[in-house]
Amino acid sequence: MFGVVQNFRNRSILSVISSTTNSDSQSQQSSSRKPSNRLQPQLPLKKKRNVAKFPLPTSEQTFLRPVPPQKKTVVPRVFKQEIPKFQSHRAKRSRIEELARLRKIAEQQPTSSARPQKRPEKAQSFISQSLPTKKSPVKTRHNSRSSSLLLYATRMLILGVGIAVIGGTVLSILQPGSSSNPISQAADSEVETNQEWKSPSIVPLAVQQTREIAALKTELDTVIAKYPKLTPGVFLIDTDNGAYVDINGDTAVASASTIKLPILVAFFQAVEQGRIKLDDMLTIEESHLAEGSGDMQFRKPGTKYTALQTVRKMIVISDNTATNILIEALGGADVLNQLFQSWGLKNTVINNPLPDLSGTNTTTPKDLIDLISQVNQGGLVSLKSRDRLFRIMERTQNDSLLPRGVGRGSVVAHKTGNLKSVLADAGMIDLLNGKRYLLAVLVKRPDDDQDAVELIRGVSKKTYQYLKSSE
Repeated sequence: MFGVVQNFRNRSILSVISSTTNSDSQSQQSSSRKPSNRLQPQLPLKKKRNVAKFPLPTSEQTFLRPVPPQKKTVVPRVFKQEIPKFQSHRAKRSRIEELARLRKIAEQQPTSSARPQKRPEKAQSFISQSLPTKKSPVKTRHNSRSSSLLLYATRMLILGVGIAVIGGTVLSILQPGSSSNPISQAADSEVETNQEWKSPSIVPLAVQQTREIAALKTELDTVIAKYPKLTPGVFLIDTDNGAYVDINGDTAVASASTIKLPILVAFFQAVEQGRIKLDDMLTIEESHLAEGSGDMQFRKPGTKYTALQTVRKMIVISDNTATNILIEALGGADVLNQLFQSWGLKNTVINNPLPDLSGTNTTTPKDLIDLISQVNQGGLVSLKSRDRLFRIMERTQNDSLLPRGVGRGSVVAHKTGNLKSVLADAGMIDLLNGKRYLLAVLVKRPDDDQDAVELIRGVSKKTYQYLKSSE
């Protein structure tokens, strides 16, 4: 044996033989042993020519089974129009192959007639990825709806501005006497520069008469029939709806102290024009002194009062001397008569200074209500002057006529008149329920007949009860 071994010069072969012999002997020994369930320790790794062998125990070799290869399911490829975009960085294709694919897709798509601007290939691919080729119909519908809403809003705005302009023009025509209107202020200032004394350009506001209240008129005729010696004139208008009652409303009678109502309105017009100031001092002269009502007749000539004090005495205590002072301060009777005619007061005239015991100064119930109605609507004077005017009328001390016919809590702004031949009261009545009406009652009587007092109270009471219950 040694001789044979020595003849082999290559010792590697000997190592193989020896290893084989050893392994066979070990396998025989292992097969002779009984199988056991104990885990065998891991055998050392043997290497030969860089090949690792993992010998397994004989008992475990029987349980190894070959794993069959998994079958690959082939999914049919569906060809769809590819969207020109770069694939993910995890794809197998390289960047060069991806660019080639995008060029091929771009060549297959139809080119538009418009010549696109030249961009770098890389930038063009990213732009085509982010922007859609066609406009979305939803966005187009949304844009058209928003544009239509904007057009509708613009048209409504133009329409609103047009209506506001037309409304302002109509109001300026209907209420030219209001000092809040800049156009009327400019016109008034121009008139003042051209002429020292001229009434402002005023369009009279007509009383809005809609229907006659027949039921109330019947009740008032019943009251009037109780006093056959008296000849009353009655005019009533409901400011809420224009309903009215007219009993001899256009019959001219002696005005007595009711003539002081148009003088009061003329005074506040002069204040607004700047011809008189409320704190101007007015002097009592010998020609102004008048007997009858009032206490200024007992003052010495040369005594001075402010214009506001004078006009208050004319209404509150019906001072005749104060009335004569204001008639002269406003330009005289002729100037005032022209002014009254321009307001639409056809039968209101000043013929003599007060006290006018013979009754030459005249008016009608309808003229007085027309005047109060115009002031109430905001005509003839400004709103500020209107409020001051009605507050002065509310302080009238003689409350024995119209105020006696209304309920407690009502507000009456009025002016009375009293001569032997005439008894009168005209004013504006505000009820607690919000109702407002205008009433004038002028009664011709023989030689200071006191039945005229009961007649005016009865007319006032019937009117109050009817209008209060009608709401």
